[in-house]
Amino acid sequence: MTRLGHAITLALSVAGVLVVFALTAITGLGAIARFLHMGGVTWSFEAVALLFLWTTAIGAVLSEIAGENVSIDGVSATSNRGPRFQIYHSVVLLIVSGALVWSGIAMLKRTGFVPTPVMRIPWWTVQSMIAFMGVSLGIIAIIRIVKCVQRV
Repeated sequence: MTRLGHAITLALSVAGVLVVFALTAITGLGAIARFLHMGGVTWSFEAVALLFLWTTAIGAVLSEIAGENVSIDGVSATSNRGPRFQIYHSVVLLIVSGALVWSGIAMLKRTGFVPTPVMRIPWWTVQSMIAFMGVSLGIIAIIRIVKCVQRV
């Protein structure tokens, strides 16, 4: 199970780096195109918005995996607050993740296949990051609850 967790963390880290690289490259391309008064690069603004949201989602999940997402004493496994506080924190995280999943699915049902204004790609490419965050944070919360219950 630990190897799987490390592999998933590595995969998310690589995906995050690739998204940040693409975000930087497309931002640069858009800036250069505007400076040189080149047409046809209007899609860069929409692509940057999409990539920025995915950067945020991946970063939030990686931060939570590392125990650095929320600055509350007692969140990490090495805290001195004890497993009951860690269970409480994980239950709150599970509730938040459930709300994210519910909200993300509702959004996807309503507008997931509506095309974006410029690139004409479906909105699910943007909106699915909310469900992704919810599912990922929920898995983290469940794993933490199981580990804490085993220690109690």
